[in-house]
Amino acid sequence: MTLILVADNDWAIGRNGDLLTRLPADMKRFRELTTGSTVVMGRKTYESFPKRPLPDRVNCVISRTLTELTGAEVFGSVEEFLHYAKSVSGEIFVIGGGEIYRQMLPYCDKAYITRVYECFDGDTFFTDIDALPEWELYESSDIIETNCHKIRFMNYRRRGDV
Repeated sequence: MTLILVADNDWAIGRNGDLLTRLPADMKRFRELTTGSTVVMGRKTYESFPKRPLPDRVNCVISRTLTELTGAEVFGSVEEFLHYAKSVSGEIFVIGGGEIYRQMLPYCDKAYITRVYECFDGDTFFTDIDALPEWELYESSDIIETNCHKIRFMNYRRRGDV
């Protein structure tokens, strides 16, 4: 499985149940990477999308309160989803929110992270993956300016023998 997210200098990923900022280049990359695959998210992330479910993807939602959604598979726990994931062909992307990222991190072997080179007033954070010895940065784009923000696409992978 692969994590995909945007983080600022402090590893903030969200504020008030929404993204920190809108980044057209990141949105384009997200669409290109996830189209045709399976995406898994928490209920609040699903509800934050203006158009649900995300088109051209299998949408999976982990929720303790919902049992059914039109256009999405619903799972009562991470464990339930992991059982289902064994039968999925193709890539699975973990797309948020904070609690889902935290619970799914041990099961992921790749992470596509867009870093925004500034600090926002975030209230939801991701783990500083650079500080985790089991992860390594293997590819990074040049700095891109988009929507008045400087960003960089960074690809990580889990190390083989840590």
